[in-house]
Amino acid sequence: MHSKVAVKDLKIGMFVADLDRPWIDTPFPIQGFLIEDQQQIAELQHACKVVTVDRARSTGEEFRKSATAWKPPVGKAAEEAKISTRPDSAAREKRGLGGILGALRGLLRGSERDLPADLADLPSDYRRDSLLPASVTVTIYPDTRSVEEEVAPARVAFERTSEVLGKLADDVWAGQPVEVDRVQEVVDEMVESMVRNPDALMWVARLREKDITTYAHGLQVAVYLVAFGRHLGFPRAELAQLGTIGLLLDIGKIRLPRELLEKQGRLAPAEFETVKSHVALGLEILSSTPNWPPEVIEGIAQHHERMNGSGYPLGLRGEKIGIFGRMAGIGDCFAALTKSRPYADAVSSYEALRSITSWGGDYFHAPLTEQFVQAIGVFPVGSLVELSTGEVAVVVSHNKVRRLKPRVLLLTSPDKTPSDYPVMVDLLYDPLLGGEEPAFIRRSLPTGAFGLDPRDNYLS
Repeated sequence: MHSKVAVKDLKIGMFVADLDRPWIDTPFPIQGFLIEDQQQIAELQHACKVVTVDRARSTGEEFRKSATAWKPPVGKAAEEAKISTRPDSAAREKRGLGGILGALRGLLRGSERDLPADLADLPSDYRRDSLLPASVTVTIYPDTRSVEEEVAPARVAFERTSEVLGKLADDVWAGQPVEVDRVQEVVDEMVESMVRNPDALMWVARLREKDITTYAHGLQVAVYLVAFGRHLGFPRAELAQLGTIGLLLDIGKIRLPRELLEKQGRLAPAEFETVKSHVALGLEILSSTPNWPPEVIEGIAQHHERMNGSGYPLGLRGEKIGIFGRMAGIGDCFAALTKSRPYADAVSSYEALRSITSWGGDYFHAPLTEQFVQAIGVFPVGSLVELSTGEVAVVVSHNKVRRLKPRVLLLTSPDKTPSDYPVMVDLLYDPLLGGEEPAFIRRSLPTGAFGLDPRDNYLS
C-alpha cells in the first residue's frame, strides 16, 4: 500500500508515511500525517523531493477503492500490523532478512553472513583511519570486562550522569552557570566504563530510556557518541569531548515551552523556528562558563547542520561541518527515532539505522553513517528482536566476530507469551530452540513491542 510520490504530484488527502530526509529536520510529526491543506504541500515541496504515501491511510475517492476492504486488526494481530506496516516494511519482510540487511549499503552479506571483520574492502574514504583528523593517532580498545562484570559500574555512571543533568537543568532555570567540572567528572566516568566494554552502558541506557526527560535526551546521545568515537579510534580525551557534546547538545531546550516540545501534529512555521532556536540558546547557556573545549562548542553548534547545506543554524555544507558535528547529527537522529515521545512512536533500531544510511550523502556524511552502524551494531544492545522461531528477545551483547549472532535474553515463548524465567541464548552457537534449523534474528522490533519491557526481567 506504500508508494513513492514526487512532491510535485502530492494532493490533499494523501497520507505521508515517510520522507526522503530526516524527520527531525522538518516541522512534521514523525509518525506520519494526512495532507489537509495546500500549505502542507508547499512545505513538503520546500523540504523534500520524494515522499512515501500510504494509500490505505489516505482519504478521498481516488484512494477508497484500494482501502475499502481494509479493517483495523485487533489484539496481537494489531500489534503485528503496527510493527509490519511501517514504510516499505512489507517489501522488506517479503525479501527476508538478507534483503533487508542488504539495504544498509552493502555492509552485510545476508542473514547467515556477518559484518566485514575490517573495512579493507570498502573505499579508502570509508576506512576508520581516513575519517579521523590527521593530528589524531588511532587508539585500539580491546574489551577488558564482560558485559556482566561491567553492568554494575555502568549503571552507577549512568545514574550519576543523570543526577548531574537534573542539577544542571535546575541551575539553568535559576540562571546559574553550568558547572564544567561536574559535567567532565561524570563524562569521564562514562568514558572509562565504555572503554572497558561499551555494551554494558549501552544496555543500561536503552533499558532506562523511559526514565529520560525531554532535555536529557542528550544522555542517550552521549552514550552513542562515545561508542561511536571508541569504534573510530579516538583517544580518551576526544571520547570525553564527544560525550560532553552528546550530553549538552539539547540543553537549550530547557528554555523552550514544554507544550511546544511535546506538541502532537505539525508545528507551525513560527513554532518550528522557535524549536530550532535551541541551538543558539544552548550556546548562550554554555557561554556563561568559559572553560569548554572549542571542539565541544563546535560539535553542539553544528549538530543540526547537514551535508547538503539544508541544516541550521548556519546552513554549513560538507567539510565546513567538523567531524564532531557530523557525528553528533547522526547520534542525535538515531536517539530521536528510537525513543517514544508524546507525539510519536519509536521505530525499531534497525528501521532507524536503515533511514540514517539512506540519508547518507545528502544529509549525513555517508562514510560516517556506515561506521555508526558498525559501532553500535545492526541490532544494538538493548533492542528488541524477533527470532526465526517466534520468540521475542532483547540483545544483551554483541559477538565481535559474528555481528549478526549476538547474545540475547528470551522474553517470550514462540506464541509471544511472556516468559516467567527468561533464558540467555548465544546465537553464535546456532541454538535450535525447538525448531529444525538454527535460530536467527528475523527482524528488529520497536521499543515496547507486544507490551514488553525488558526492565521487568533484568534491570533491578
